[in-house]
Amino acid sequence: MRFFDLRLAITVSLLLCLGLTALSSAASGAFFVKQLVYVPICFMIVLFTYCFFSIDFYKKAAIIIYWLNVILLIVLKFFGTTQLGSQRWLSLGPINIQPSELAKICLIIFLADILSRKEVRTYFDIMKIFFYISLPSLLVLIQPDLGTTLVYVAISFGMLFWAGASLMQLLIIISPIITAICSSVGFKIFEYHNSFLELYLTVPALIFLISFTLLMVFYYKVWNSPFHTFGAMFLVLVNIFSVIYRPMIWGLLKEYQQKRLTIFLDPFSDPLGSGYHIIQSLYTIGSGGLFGAGLKSGDLSQGNFVPEQHTDFIFSLIGEELGFFGTIAVIFLFCILCVQILLRAKNSKDQFSSLMSIGIFSMFIFHIFVNIGMNLSLMPITGVPLPYMSYGGTSLLVNLFLISLVAKVYSENCKTNN
Repeated sequence: MRFFDLRLAITVSLLLCLGLTALSSAASGAFFVKQLVYVPICFMIVLFTYCFFSIDFYKKAAIIIYWLNVILLIVLKFFGTTQLGSQRWLSLGPINIQPSELAKICLIIFLADILSRKEVRTYFDIMKIFFYISLPSLLVLIQPDLGTTLVYVAISFGMLFWAGASLMQLLIIISPIITAICSSVGFKIFEYHNSFLELYLTVPALIFLISFTLLMVFYYKVWNSPFHTFGAMFLVLVNIFSVIYRPMIWGLLKEYQQKRLTIFLDPFSDPLGSGYHIIQSLYTIGSGGLFGAGLKSGDLSQGNFVPEQHTDFIFSLIGEELGFFGTIAVIFLFCILCVQILLRAKNSKDQFSSLMSIGIFSMFIFHIFVNIGMNLSLMPITGVPLPYMSYGGTSLLVNLFLISLVAKVYSENCKTNN
């Protein structure tokens, strides 16, 4: 314990205290006691693993951890408990665990092992990583849990970039998704329907397609060789096909899922339905002013006007009861946490530890950005919790365990330097 990462522990402890404070007020404090019970249990589990398992152990066990995770997700499909329309929990007596949360740990460790063996240079290297994450991602997506699936993608992109993939390579891979999203919003300048095809071309999609085409022309320098010309044309065609087939893929989602992904663009279009959560969140945050109404004194929070205020929308409660300065304090602490993780990744002496830390960094960044953005009507409602703030035993255990891995990286680096 000589090289214990005290600064990281202090940051996490402050966030945890703020989270417990918010939970004591959320939903009349109904979930506060449960979370308070989870905290020491999670701490004991994490302390045990911190003391008795080295980073080298996780590297050697990475493949086993990956397949155990896949098996657990398959077991969940057949024996899982359904709550709120999703089959996400396994009941072990009085304890419910969420395997999709545990999968974040397994995926980070496994990808760190794979990527540490060889630097990422080609599209084949990148696609191989997406092949590895496809199985757990599909198993989670059919629960259905789109938010957690997107977390896996965010983790993978962060680790791929750290392992050597360029931003241009990652942009090219994700470009069809960007094009499809652009074709679902904005003013329609062209539309075509028949019994086999629905095509919508919007202003944002057209702008992105033109920009992407020009980027490919100059990036590949198509005037230099026919091979480069063919490659650029193929990538542009893939993006055009994503516009053509976007309505068909979009139609696979249920209506309520479609609304959850798009309602943030105009929540007042359905104020008593899909937009209700976001509208109430905005009102709740806005009513807090600079200093807030005081703990357990928020009219909207205490009146239970904001659904899921103990999980997805706990940030809105902080906004009303602790005010602008309270939300800034939370964001500031999260910024400190992420910078600390990034520094541990940068200063790590071995590639596995560095990649593992950057995977944890990517996960936290995605969770924080999406959850707070969701509360402010800047991001779709995807059910991504706010680390250390939102209620949930499995989520708390995963977040604490991942931070313990970063602390272990710091500790082992200090031992090496001394």
